[in-house]
Amino acid sequence: MHSKLDLHKHVSCEDLILQLDRCHHENVLNRYLGRCNSLKQAMNECLQAEFDVNRKKHFEKAKARRMRYEEAWKDMDE
Repeated sequence: MHSKLDLHKHVSCEDLILQLDRCHHENVLNRYLGRCNSLKQAMNECLQAEFDVNRKKHFEKAKARRMRYEEAWKDMDE
């Protein structure tokens, strides 16, 4: 189960989020009978891919920041 998905936070998965919401609202039973499961699976895969891209981007930023800190510490020690 995922929390409420904001479209502005998940731009790359916007289509799937809207399709899943539409599927859930077309008929209340769609959600409980599993008629939207394929859309939910596709959305989960999209969100995971988006998360992986963001994780890599954040890792690279942290690595660069760490290098700057180590250079500053090295300069202080000298």
